[in-house]
Amino acid sequence: MSYIIYNAHIHTFKQDDIPVKFLPLGLVRLLASNFGANVFTHFLNNMNPFSEKDLLDRYVKFIKTGKLGSQQAIFEKCAGYYPDDTRFVILPMDMAFMGAGNVPRNYREQLDELAVLKEIYPKRVIPFVHVDPRRPNYEDIFYHFVEEKQFRGLKLYPPLGIFPYDERLYPIYDYCQRHKLPVIAHCSPYNPVHFRGSNSELEQLLKKSKTPVITKDKSRKEICASFTHPSNYEYVMRDFPELKISMAHFGSAHYWTEYLERPGNKDNWFLIIREMLKTWPNFYTDISFTMSDPSYFSLLKVLLTDDQLLEKIMFGSDFYMVETESDERRFGLDLRAYLGEELFRKIAHKNPKVFLKTK
Repeated sequence: MSYIIYNAHIHTFKQDDIPVKFLPLGLVRLLASNFGANVFTHFLNNMNPFSEKDLLDRYVKFIKTGKLGSQQAIFEKCAGYYPDDTRFVILPMDMAFMGAGNVPRNYREQLDELAVLKEIYPKRVIPFVHVDPRRPNYEDIFYHFVEEKQFRGLKLYPPLGIFPYDERLYPIYDYCQRHKLPVIAHCSPYNPVHFRGSNSELEQLLKKSKTPVITKDKSRKEICASFTHPSNYEYVMRDFPELKISMAHFGSAHYWTEYLERPGNKDNWFLIIREMLKTWPNFYTDISFTMSDPSYFSLLKVLLTDDQLLEKIMFGSDFYMVETESDERRFGLDLRAYLGEELFRKIAHKNPKVFLKTK
């Protein structure tokens, strides 16, 4: 019997939504022009002329996707890899406060364009609102797009410099809990999208931590991982037990590998999230990006033999971020073939349908 697939985690933001200093050497500005992008992608393509599938080629694909003319074009590229009735949770990004320079396009414009995309594909597009409480009028923006434009949930990206238990988020959590709106939060460490501001600014942000943060001999990526540590959500779940929260990426490939090679580390995010899934009835996770490595398929299949975990894991791809590691079409097909229809239907239909239900 056929069923509707839900991809619970994709992105359609454009290059204009990325800070100008996000890439080194002024590459964001260079890539903003078609000439610069063509020169750079030609350079990458020719660094290894003997391979059509190496990492450089995948970054070329990533760059070209971000430069498509609209979120509609990016969405349609992703949707083309799936059955025609597939539904997609689209997660915008507000990167204006990450300390990586100005963002060419105002965040509100990104949301407005996403609202238009929902009008074009009312059943297939399920947009969320990314909230950064450092943005003026962030509450009004959230309420407007939820109430007037039918956006369906809250997106969080803590590595940009915000702890999930930040008291400024509590009114929105309360609203989401009352209206049964779900939350999807980035939860993997060492990500290139993290706070890039000065050390003094970072020190001020870290002072809001409820637990000690060790910074000595740590890289900026490692330090910013403290913002998004899964244990931070224990505070949120205790205060909002009916709030549905999904930890995107199930802790990351880094911690899946560590579990397989060194399973004794109690601070392994994979293990922490696994236990939280069992502890909190409204706590979920998705496998976006992490499952771009097929070597984790067998561990995922074993996890799905646990009746509690079987109810809490959702399919998502992380398009178009995953383009740097995998191919979107193969991502879904290979996983579906490996798990079989019964398990894939559970994570790609039943679980996200329950997670996204608003009534």
